[in-house]
Amino acid sequence: MFKVIIIDDEPIIRKGLKNIINWKQFDCTVCAEASDGEEGKHLIEAHRPDILITDIRMPELDGLNMIRDVKSYIPNCKIIILTGYRDFDYVQEAIKLGAFDFVLKPSRIEELAEVVRRAVGELKTQRNRTEEMDKLRRLFEQNIPVLREKFLYDILYEINTNRDDITVRAGLLGIEIGRFILLTAEIDDDEDKSHSRGNMHLYQFGIINIFEEVFKDSYKLTSVSLNDNSTAFILQLSDDESNYNEIINNKCAYLQNMVINCFGFTISVAVSSDGRGIMQLPEKLNECREALEYKFYLGSNSIIFHSDLNGFFRYKDYSLLEKYRKMLIEGIKTGNESIVNKRLEDIFESIGSVDNIDAQYLKTFYLSIITYINNMHLSVAEADNGKKPESINIPSLHEIITKSKTIDELNYLLKEVSLSIAAKINNYNNKNIKMVLRKAIDYINEHYTEQITLNEVAEKIFVSSCYISRMFKKELGKNFVDYLNGLRIEKAKELLKDPKYKTYEIAELVGIPDAHYFSRLFKKYEGLTPTEYRDMH
Repeated sequence: MFKVIIIDDEPIIRKGLKNIINWKQFDCTVCAEASDGEEGKHLIEAHRPDILITDIRMPELDGLNMIRDVKSYIPNCKIIILTGYRDFDYVQEAIKLGAFDFVLKPSRIEELAEVVRRAVGELKTQRNRTEEMDKLRRLFEQNIPVLREKFLYDILYEINTNRDDITVRAGLLGIEIGRFILLTAEIDDDEDKSHSRGNMHLYQFGIINIFEEVFKDSYKLTSVSLNDNSTAFILQLSDDESNYNEIINNKCAYLQNMVINCFGFTISVAVSSDGRGIMQLPEKLNECREALEYKFYLGSNSIIFHSDLNGFFRYKDYSLLEKYRKMLIEGIKTGNESIVNKRLEDIFESIGSVDNIDAQYLKTFYLSIITYINNMHLSVAEADNGKKPESINIPSLHEIITKSKTIDELNYLLKEVSLSIAAKINNYNNKNIKMVLRKAIDYINEHYTEQITLNEVAEKIFVSSCYISRMFKKELGKNFVDYLNGLRIEKAKELLKDPKYKTYEIAELVGIPDAHYFSRLFKKYEGLTPTEYRDMH
């Protein structure tokens, strides 16, 4: 039931409102009534009503101040004002303060009942929306562990690389990662015992529980299942913590023994170097995967720190740079300068984070990108001008890159070339969009007197109806129908100045055979009927 409070200094009005309106049919009950604003204020604080019916002028407390107070601590309360004609200025102020509606004194009971019905309707809608939001919030909270794990999985495997999106979603899910190391636990292959490991999910669940039990007193641990036999653990470190390798090694050795005793098989554990921040998770996962490759030499049931691999031959992995190279080229192809800037930042940051990067590889890397970009430049220039331009001399380009003394020089060259070609492609695309739109407008101008449709226009200029519809909205700020009707009305205005045409004739001449519809449409666009417009001119 919705609670109602009535405040009015006239007892007969309070009694009439309470007894004449069938409150039950509106799912309401009058919980209190007051004769002045001060008394009403105390009752409102005590009962927190859903509907307040109050006079605008009352002794003790001004109605406007009361409305302001009520909306501040009961924002959803529907306030219905009772007032006379002489207080109409007060009503306008009350509406601005958030009053729901007003009823003039005296008024028919049906009018007040209708206002109450609408107020209850809004309250029910708000209640349903609140209940639905509460339901969604509970569902979200119940699924937060699953959502967190999926979110971290997508970051580890670089399914999600959008830094801004990751930052927002991490905050929403309550994930904050400072200094950390990544551990991965992998069940060792054992063909003789594979038949005894029936449900791998149960074993994985057991391994996660053991890890959490072993590390819970020392570190904050977050687990992410990578596949059926491998799990990653994000282990957060304090900023001043050092010499933790021995502690982690001892704990990992202890849990390895627990896994053997509980499940009868062994696991190998890889430990990454220090990382900081959620965006370094993919890099640390690659370190763990690289470390586990050396299980070939160290055997099963190993604990392998990435820092211990320095004694092995290690191929320098530039796969991340290659990935960024492809993403940069895709951004340039679309002419999206903001994406190009972002990919350039990724490339420069990635290069800066690699120790002792091979200079020859780096120059070859830059030459390959710039050569590819040069080919795009030739293609877009030919498409734009209709003839093939002269290409950049590749040997001279190679010489410029070879003679570069610093990474900053190479970065500057790549940035200049990338943004220049992206801008050219962007200009070409925008010009092409305007050309397509121009063709559509020309066709409409020629055929507006006919019953043309968006599909017909799209077919004539060889694009989809969705595409041309978006172009109208983007470039002109109006849809196809509004543009067509606007054109027809402008043509009609010219014809209305000539008295030899009747209104229905003009309607047909501009492609609107229904004269009544034409009149309504004309008034919608011009605020006048065709006859009124003609009389004015």
